[in-house]
Amino acid sequence: MDRGSPRIRSMLRQAERVASNGKRLAAEKLYREILAEAPETAAAWVGLAEVAGDPAERAAAYERALALEPENEAARSGLTRLQDGPVDDEAGWKPAGPGRPGNQQDESTPQQRFDQVVAPLVEPAAPAETVVAPAEGVAATAEPSALPAVEPVEEVLYCINHPNRVTNLRCNRCGRPVCSRCVKLTPVGYRCKTCIREQEEVFFSAGILQYVIAAAATLPMALIGGALAGLVGFLSFFVAAAVGSVIGRVIFRLVGRRRGRWLPHLVAAVVVIGGLLPVTDNLLAVLFGQPEAALSLVWVGIYVAIAPAAAYYQMK
Repeated sequence: MDRGSPRIRSMLRQAERVASNGKRLAAEKLYREILAEAPETAAAWVGLAEVAGDPAERAAAYERALALEPENEAARSGLTRLQDGPVDDEAGWKPAGPGRPGNQQDESTPQQRFDQVVAPLVEPAAPAETVVAPAEGVAATAEPSALPAVEPVEEVLYCINHPNRVTNLRCNRCGRPVCSRCVKLTPVGYRCKTCIREQEEVFFSAGILQYVIAAAATLPMALIGGALAGLVGFLSFFVAAAVGSVIGRVIFRLVGRRRGRWLPHLVAAVVVIGGLLPVTDNLLAVLFGQPEAALSLVWVGIYVAIAPAAAYYQMK
């Protein structure tokens, strides 16, 4: 069975291991990733058929594997079981693996079981091979040669995002191999950035309307804060922190306490714009040779540095 590149073989071994641990959803996801990258991999079609929940999809996967490899016994036997009748997934399903090509429910007849198990035990043994000792010329029965010891081969894993980078880390949620750049240590173990992002999406419920409300409501408050910072001078240190915190809390309530991945960034950006707009004329005056207007720009610069950070913290 041609399993393609080393990366595909590594992903197949990983999917089989995940399936053997009973994680069918994770294994199904891995098989689909393999097929998206190498759709002509018959082993991946067989694996997908064994972990998929939809009987029609399982049958289609087995048929696809047989189309690629007509002699694939795992696909043939799996398709036969589906055609014979439904299989109880909870009681009869076993994941794929070496020497275990699918569901292992015993459906053979008593005669077949006899032929497979009992008959080999009662068949006459083959005559022992004899060798002649060169020194004494006496025939002796050859001892069965001992099989050479096979050293275990360490599996080489490649990062799911960097195919040329070898790694020993796995995401403890999806089981995919990831390198040190693509993994993050969480309180529950190492997880890939994809799983972390998927879990974070559950908490981000803000829609387009909330983003529009946040931008429209932040701008006037930011304009007032920027103008006030240019008037209070040194006190802009304290004004900036207070104004930024007030803006963040007010906007958070206006959007119904909903959170968005980019909502804090939007509010912080609007605070910066609102702080700079009131001093546009001062900036033009400095550019045209009036340095006395530069002092107010210093206080506004302090405001622009502190207020957006405070607003961002309240929205985070």
